[in-house]
Amino acid sequence: MGKMLQRDDLMMLPKKGFCKLLLSVPEPEIFYLSAIIDGYDNLGYIRKEDAPQDHVWVYFPLDMVSDVYEVLTLLKSEIDDLETVGELILMEE
Repeated sequence: MGKMLQRDDLMMLPKKGFCKLLLSVPEPEIFYLSAIIDGYDNLGYIRKEDAPQDHVWVYFPLDMVSDVYEVLTLLKSEIDDLETVGELILMEE
C-alpha cells in the first residue's frame, strides 16, 4: 500500500518517488480527465482499477505534486463534482 501524507508533509517530500491521490469524478468525465493529465509531459496518469465507483487514482512523481494540484484546481471549473478524496499516498518502492 502506501503512507498517507498530510498537506504539511508536502514541503518535506523526497524529490524522487511516486505517489497517488484518489479523485472523485463523474463516470462520463473520466476519459476527459485522463486525456488532460496524459497531455502534460511527465505529469502522471489516471487508473480506475482498485478505485471505488465514480473515483480514479492519479499516480504521479513526487516532484510534480504542485503541478498536479495546479491542474486539478483548474479542472474543477471544467469538471463538475471533481474532488480530491483524502491525502496523498506515498508509494513504497
